[in-house]
Amino acid sequence: MATILILGAGVMGTALAVPASDNGHRVLLAGTPLDAVPVARMKAGGIHPKLGAPLAGTVTILTDEELGPEHAEAADLIVVGVSSPGIVWAVDRLNGLLGREKPVAFVTKGLDREGDRVVTYAETLPPRIAGMQSFIGIGGPCIARELAERYPTSSIYASCDRVAADFAAGLMRTPYYRLASSEDVTGVEACAALKNFFAIGVSTMQTRYPDRLRADGQSKNPTAAAFNQAAQEMALLCERIGGSRASAFDLAGIGDLHVTVGGGRNSRLGHGLGLGRTVSDVMSGELAGETVEGIDTARIVGSLLRQIENAETRLPLATAITSAVMDGGTLAFDFDRI
Repeated sequence: MATILILGAGVMGTALAVPASDNGHRVLLAGTPLDAVPVARMKAGGIHPKLGAPLAGTVTILTDEELGPEHAEAADLIVVGVSSPGIVWAVDRLNGLLGREKPVAFVTKGLDREGDRVVTYAETLPPRIAGMQSFIGIGGPCIARELAERYPTSSIYASCDRVAADFAAGLMRTPYYRLASSEDVTGVEACAALKNFFAIGVSTMQTRYPDRLRADGQSKNPTAAAFNQAAQEMALLCERIGGSRASAFDLAGIGDLHVTVGGGRNSRLGHGLGLGRTVSDVMSGELAGETVEGIDTARIVGSLLRQIENAETRLPLATAITSAVMDGGTLAFDFDRI
């Protein structure tokens, strides 16, 4: 039995406690300052408000104030389960908690800058966390509620230290949580961020071309065409960032893109754009106060596109999404460009 410390009691961090506890591990689930409501509910014996399944009795729920260095010392693996806005909190907490080196796995998705280069958290976080033995990126299609319900789920754990990736995957793998491992951590991290960005453009087609005879009201051909274009452009950008093109056509790329187009905040933004609305209109309306990670990614992708010759021709979908975000207009994508 191992001890696994999960930082972040949001929907994904809490869901990861399910396979970890099912494997017989001792799980410490620590909330951020923003997790006060779910933490209080779970400490009182209730379930997470966004999940339908209770946690096992072997899971110890901690508030941010209760989390201390002794919990990190006891951990064999630390999992950071926060979204990109929470990464500053996670880095600060890890630097205060880690007394000796530990492997740390991240579900956090995002791109970063290093001078003029666009890079991933796999490059920028290790120098910022003194006690991190290995950076492990978690990618792939995983809807938290479905994982908590123990539905079959395939994901990938990646690290430049393959032993570390295999170790973490081995602790978390169950008959329903099927895990691959990879050394292409840059590619997995790049695709994990890029799929949020491209999901905005692909989802746009679901409402731009409605099918009144279908129950969901969405045509399929335009969405499939945009999905394929997104996969090709994701592969090009992934390689440009330093990853392998193959990762774009695997779990962290098209696998995760599929579930993201199927629902979530990036998809909802795309649906609004498909109706001819602007990003600012949707974000000030039904998505007010929400974190849409594809928007932050778009701002960084924009700087990357400026470094690529003939980007408008080679990456028409990425160009259209970036323009909509940066210029505040509608998403202008013409299928004649692919």
